[in-house]
Amino acid sequence: MAKKYTQTLSRDDLPTFLRKLADACESAPVEGIPDCTKAKKIRLSIKDEYGQLAVKLKVSTIIDECELCEECDCVEKRPEGLPPFKRLKKRMATSFKVIFKALHQNTAPPEEAVKDFIADSRLMIQYPDKGELLYTDYAALTDKLEEAWLNNDLQKFHETVDALNHMKTECHHNYK
Repeated sequence: MAKKYTQTLSRDDLPTFLRKLADACESAPVEGIPDCTKAKKIRLSIKDEYGQLAVKLKVSTIIDECELCEECDCVEKRPEGLPPFKRLKKRMATSFKVIFKALHQNTAPPEEAVKDFIADSRLMIQYPDKGELLYTDYAALTDKLEEAWLNNDLQKFHETVDALNHMKTECHHNYK
């Protein structure tokens, strides 16, 4: 869910606005500015329009899966308590992108992204008709990825991520 905020400011008012935005991101909502403490994405646009600044702020919050179906018994509604496949794929794409980008910038990825990707990978191979022929190989690569992470073997971790990326491309080509 996204909240929008628009305002016209003078250049002198801009620093005050940015300080309020920083406060809204650090602790709590500030009057006139949406709560940014649980933001997944923040878009800020500031344009000079004949000496006045047009400020547009859009804050997208993290959506809990129960909010998606508007019920709290999601586990009972889906087979074997699995989240919606589309939602799982989006989560996996996000965590994998962070991992892949960090490795290719020669840095270690955030631990939370790695743990989420591994957990989601184990969930993903439980869905029927979504590439079952590759599930055994994918599970083995997931185990190898986790082992490399736990042993702080960044080289093996990087190689496994590249292998997973190749497998993902093959699977999406055959099953999409």
